[in-house]
Amino acid sequence: MRADLIILPFVALFVAALGAAVKSKYPDIGWIGISSYVLAFALIVAWVSWDIKNFKRFVQRKGAKFGTSSGITVLLVLLIVVGVANLSTRPTFNASVDVSRSGSNTLSDQSLKIIAKIKASTANAAADQQNQQISATAYFQDPAMKTTFTDLLDKYRNAGAELTVEYVDPNKHPTRAIADKLTTTNTVIIRRGDLEARFATFTEEKLTNALVKVLKDKSKNIYFTSGHGEGELTTRSADSYDIVVQELANNKYKSERLNILERGSIPDDADLLIIAGPKYDLRQQEIDLLRAYVLQGKALMVMLDAVTKVDNLAAMLAEFGIKVENDLLLLPPNDPRAMLLGQNNALVTDFDAYHSVTKDFSKSSATTLLMPNTRSLGKIDDNKHKMSVQLVASTSKSIVRLKDVASESDLQAIDDDRFDSGQSFPVIAVATGKTSKEDDPHSGHGHDEHDADAKDEDDADDDAAKKHSQIRLLVTGSSHFARNQGTQTMIEHRDMFVNMTNFMLEDEDFISLRPKDITKSSIALNTTMSHLLLFMMCYLYPCVFLGSGIVHWLKRRSM
Repeated sequence: MRADLIILPFVALFVAALGAAVKSKYPDIGWIGISSYVLAFALIVAWVSWDIKNFKRFVQRKGAKFGTSSGITVLLVLLIVVGVANLSTRPTFNASVDVSRSGSNTLSDQSLKIIAKIKASTANAAADQQNQQISATAYFQDPAMKTTFTDLLDKYRNAGAELTVEYVDPNKHPTRAIADKLTTTNTVIIRRGDLEARFATFTEEKLTNALVKVLKDKSKNIYFTSGHGEGELTTRSADSYDIVVQELANNKYKSERLNILERGSIPDDADLLIIAGPKYDLRQQEIDLLRAYVLQGKALMVMLDAVTKVDNLAAMLAEFGIKVENDLLLLPPNDPRAMLLGQNNALVTDFDAYHSVTKDFSKSSATTLLMPNTRSLGKIDDNKHKMSVQLVASTSKSIVRLKDVASESDLQAIDDDRFDSGQSFPVIAVATGKTSKEDDPHSGHGHDEHDADAKDEDDADDDAAKKHSQIRLLVTGSSHFARNQGTQTMIEHRDMFVNMTNFMLEDEDFISLRPKDITKSSIALNTTMSHLLLFMMCYLYPCVFLGSGIVHWLKRRSM
């Protein structure tokens, strides 16, 4: 065969491959792909026509049968390559491989749980009008930001999320932008029915939080107590709770301050009451209101710090099976971490692998909480209200305990026999139980007519009765991990606080470690990139390798 014509079949193969890629990427100009196929066929015909004598001589050789067999093999290989190319041009071809050491570019468990809820909502949309499908309107002027969002959206879709997205250019459609009250040109609005959430920072965390907002049909009310030295909710100071309150808002929870003594009652719309780091004990009148509130089947979270005298509150918690110890958990003085972090810190590393609050922390072996000014907790099995108590998080065994510390005066003249070491100390306790008529302060006796009317009302409001049938009480030995300083130091602190509130509000489906914004280090293969990879591996390299080999073989034969 003529060496100067052997390049033609490889050029034909290159033109066909290039045409297939262009046709897939730009379907509106599909004529280019068809034209490339015609050109490739013409090149093959020209090659055979211009070298017809050598083709006839090749077929008449003794090795023609072997050559025919080899030709069929080559043809089959080409057909396989063409088949792979055809599959790769399908729009559903999209894959992602996470090559980071810790898998940090894979969707978090939180996002996967949200995707599962989206699937359930989509499946029930036809049967239940309240379960409408989720859609998104994406306004973009910046192509780079649009690409960032579409790449992020592909990760959710690959995991099974059915999200309908409409891309709108605010310059071309200004009336739509005005109707949607657009304040930033690059904004995505997530909608489900009348619910909506919008975000302009395109990260997994922002998208997941937006989906959480539209998946929750009703917001819930959280009250933080005041009047006992608790931290503020809206200030940016180190001791306030501004960051976790904002996180609660992202999860569609409303947070307000409540002075129980001043109001004289706990609001009926309170879904969760949080006592966050009181510096002074509650009065007995407040304790009585708290007890009645809990016995109605409502949720109470108490975050207590060490070196604080809270005898009244501790006595009430003991009724529900949680023992509040008067001690202080410390890093050993000779521990190098004491010099780096400060001795007044407890490292929490042991998490219950089965409880919904901590199981995701237990899966992550590197997770550690840093709790300053911490006291330990215990459980009382034989408690007044027959509560089941679980100690779900404990310190590492390197932590030491200073006993008999109820106030700052107890930190003077410390003897060695007041120290305990070599064991884990529980710092998070959860008590659960069921309400009963005997416990319910609102239950009446000896009023038949009233009871009959109440029974009818209870039957009509059965869902509300079920909602408050279980008592949930959670206590932590420190509040500092949830304050601004703690949440800014470690993102796990925020995760733990949100997990606790989700559990208390019976939103376990939203419990997990939150998504994190980490530098991207993954290999993503979309349709365009798959074409390029296919072209390099299946076309360019084989063509160069085989072409150079055939040219060299023909030159040697001509010598």
